[in-house]
Amino acid sequence: MSNFCKSVVLVLGLSLASPVLAQQNQDVTYSNGKILLQQQRYEQAMSEFLPLTSAGNPYAPEASYFYSVAAFKAQKYKEAQQMLQQLKAQHPDWAQMPDATYLLANVLFELGNYNEALTQLQQLNTSPLASDAAALEQHYLRLLTDKAAFEKLVQRYPNDKILAQVYADKLVSGWYRPEDKATLERLVAKHNLDKNRYLNAAARNQQGVDVALLLPFQLNQAPGQNARKNQFINDLYAGIQLAQDSLAAQGLKVNLYTYDAGTDTTIVNRILNLPELKQMDLVIGPVYKSSARVASRFARETGIPVINPLSQDLDLAEEGSNVYLFESSVATQARQAATYAYNTFSPKTAVILFENTKEDTTFAYFYKEQFKKLGGKVKNYKKINPAQAAATAKTFNDLNLTDVGHMAVFSDKMTAAVNATSKIQATSASLPLMTYYSWLNINQISLRQLDNLEVYFISPKFIDLRTPAVKSFRQKYINRYNVPPSVYAYAGFEMLYFYGSLLQQYGSNIAQGLQENGVGKGALYPAVGYTSRASRNHLQPDNQFVPIIKLENLQPIVVNTVY
Repeated sequence: MSNFCKSVVLVLGLSLASPVLAQQNQDVTYSNGKILLQQQRYEQAMSEFLPLTSAGNPYAPEASYFYSVAAFKAQKYKEAQQMLQQLKAQHPDWAQMPDATYLLANVLFELGNYNEALTQLQQLNTSPLASDAAALEQHYLRLLTDKAAFEKLVQRYPNDKILAQVYADKLVSGWYRPEDKATLERLVAKHNLDKNRYLNAAARNQQGVDVALLLPFQLNQAPGQNARKNQFINDLYAGIQLAQDSLAAQGLKVNLYTYDAGTDTTIVNRILNLPELKQMDLVIGPVYKSSARVASRFARETGIPVINPLSQDLDLAEEGSNVYLFESSVATQARQAATYAYNTFSPKTAVILFENTKEDTTFAYFYKEQFKKLGGKVKNYKKINPAQAAATAKTFNDLNLTDVGHMAVFSDKMTAAVNATSKIQATSASLPLMTYYSWLNINQISLRQLDNLEVYFISPKFIDLRTPAVKSFRQKYINRYNVPPSVYAYAGFEMLYFYGSLLQQYGSNIAQGLQENGVGKGALYPAVGYTSRASRNHLQPDNQFVPIIKLENLQPIVVNTVY
């Protein structure tokens, strides 16, 4: 055969094979893109998907959508918007178009284009994503702080019930002025909103709400002794007073009535029997367990909500008792941490070590049971005594970490922390470790060590000092009291602000407010809420959000945000 003939045959063969090779290459590119997306390598995923998004490519609709997901995750909202608009224009009949529409609405909200975002969501009213679209709309509308912009949205979308309800919520939460009366009445009538909740809110703003504080001020003790022993109560009260000021600035007058209530149940009972207590909208306290039980009976008999500000004992707030813990209980902390570990770490296996104290043993038990309930396997569950240094070191040294998804250590002692981190450094530096926030205060371990390891800290009292709200509160606190706020001052502010806002919107029906609001961003806290997703948003008696933090460049970052 001549060379010319051979060339013709070769070219013909290549021309016949090239569509097959091209398709195979596209298959590989598409598969690589999805893997990179799952690995959270978003910019690399975008680069893989982009060549497949051109018109006529068999992968174009799916690649365009996944490109947009990656761009959204990478916070490249303009790129995501442009690709989604191209997808909707070129493939209007794509079967998964509702997903693209939902994502486009999300992108537009992030870009601040509320008008167009709501237009997109209107297209999902009869789709299977209708409930998800409603939740998305509600979330972003709650973030909108411009009253004039909100009014324009209400005028443009008069039939949007979610828009109307969130606007009504904002009116009764501080935006309301006498000239808004007709607008509020119209929204309530048109969308069949709760008349008692909304139309009576304006009156509540004028009259104010009454809150009793039953706290152990111990005013009968010597001033020096009282200051030393009760500094945490003084800080809590100082934070409450600043929250009172903030609520007043939003149109809600909070009348605080203070009572000195310590451990003496006779005195606490006498206070709760005062006629004026029956007129309160809310009672905060008492603090101590013995007197808190007396207050629980008061809550059941009167229907007045009682908030325990500091306890983590769930026995004080039985379901349906009208008593709530502002803190997360030990059981909730352990369960939420175990849930995060199960959902985040692989394989779904754990090694759990815990100190031989009642608190740590209890924490470890709830953690283990939740992890197993979700389907995880506990390969090792051991009690340690950090006071016995040699025995503790041997326990850690003997651990087999093969095929272990993560280690959990529940002890705040230096011996446990040093042995745990040393074991991981020596065997598997990438093994996740779940433990208490208090480890950050152990001087024998540097923050750099903890940053380099995969350590996750259970941090129920975490405050992010970098956020504008916390910075503002801190400065106001220092200006008034000449000292920086403690964790109790932050808690006092968050507690009254959170419950005061509920009283403003819902009156005495605190339970309804807690149920409807779910878990959301706090004023100072990363989040606050009393509904459990695991129990189909069932109302719980303690705070269900437990921050899990990790160090990134020596800065603590909340890794389990819910908003």
